Amino acid sequence: MRAASELRESKAKGTLGKQILVFAQGFRSLLVPSPEVLAETVVILHPLVALSDKVLPLKSYFNMVQQVQRTTHLAWALAQALTKDLPAGTPAEAKAKAERAAALEVELRAKGAVYLAATLAEEPKKSTRVTAQATPEQRAAVERDLLQKLDQDAQRRLCTEDVFMVACSFLEVEIAKQGSVYYLKGESPDFKETKKNRNPLNLSDEVVLKTLSSGLARPDEERGAVERGQIDSGFNHLVRLNKLHLTMTEVVRWIKEGDQKNTPRRKIDVRKHFGLSHTDYERIMSMARREGMISFRNRKKDPSNSYVLRAKNHQRVVEYAEKFGHSPQKTLNKILDDFFDLIEKRREKSTVGS
Repeated sequence: MRAASELRESKAKGTLGKQILVFAQGFRSLLVPSPEVLAETVVILHPLVALSDKVLPLKSYFNMVQQVQRTTHLAWALAQALTKDLPAGTPAEAKAKAERAAALEVELRAKGAVYLAATLAEEPKKSTRVTAQATPEQRAAVERDLLQKLDQDAQRRLCTEDVFMVACSFLEVEIAKQGSVYYLKGESPDFKETKKNRNPLNLSDEVVLKTLSSGLARPDEERGAVERGQIDSGFNHLVRLNKLHLTMTEVVRWIKEGDQKNTPRRKIDVRKHFGLSHTDYERIMSMARREGMISFRNRKKDPSNSYVLRAKNHQRVVEYAEKFGHSPQKTLNKILDDFFDLIEKRREKSTVGS
């Protein structure tokens, strides 16, 4: 997959959109109605794949990207509606209004598309269009019309199947088929192989991309129960990982706040405050270390438990530690655990064979 640093550099230069559009022009049969939506799809999909630690159905990623785009649009629309009456006559007032709208948008994104759509539908009903004398049927009709309009507006901001496949090809992700289902491999350092014997597809082939696009267009309701269950499970897994990544920022802020007040927050304090399981806590800490948001803390060591590695081995351990977001000590223990497990399995196999 393309490196995140490459995308950040292009985005900083303002050339990312143009670069993606030029790339998309190489696929004549794939329609890109909005270059802005294509660029947004690339920006959303990349971190999702980077966070994913499993092989999940391609449709799960497609549904997740659309959900993020829908939520983003509705959050922006609601933030604009809630700040429309703020004064903006002077440059200072206009700046304050824009900052308030931006802060509201970030806050509202966490509430989800369903909440945002319902709240937005309530806003116009405060106007004269729905008076106090309106009957329940009239109010319901107005709400249906408003929700339908909101959904139509949001649809224009969602990626199509063609756009999504162009984004996948641009990012150079790994898509393969197992059985009748297409899967996309996650790129997280915590990746766990869950589906073997897959055949990676050539995403530079326009025919392959169009075939995948046609498959994505098939409604989930028309798929088999097993495939539909896998798609839903994959989607929920991506939602959970995305939520943990968003929670990570708050966790790091809270830990640093405790350090500044000279009241260190321990692991048990963090888990209790944020309601995290042991697995979720470890995953959040790994994410934060990989992004350079926190550093490793020194621990008391047993003086007799001290070993010196050869420089070459030490360098390899450090490289793996940076990749997985763990300390060199934890990484070395993990390598040794895997090695001893392998030796034990070989011993058992040789014993059975004899």
